Amino acid sequence: MNKAQVNLRLRKELIAEIDDLIKNGHFSNKTEVFSEAIKLLVRVYKGEILAKKMDSIREETEAYPSPTEAVISSHEEEDEHLG
Repeated sequence: MNKAQVNLRLRKELIAEIDDLIKNGHFSNKTEVFSEAIKLLVRVYKGEILAKKMDSIREETEAYPSPTEAVISSHEEEDEHLG
């Protein structure tokens, strides 16, 4: 895996919180903390993008019947023709 170094300037209070997470055994080191934090951030934003796409699709298809309604209607039409 290719890696690149990134330099950050953060508030001392935030660094102290990170050090506490490491001290309490939640993470092995700061690199692990930052990697997990960034992965979580990316997942959240990708989730928001996906949710917006799903909402857009839902809005475009609101006029169509739900799959359940379509199946029920199909069975009712079939019953009418047979019955």
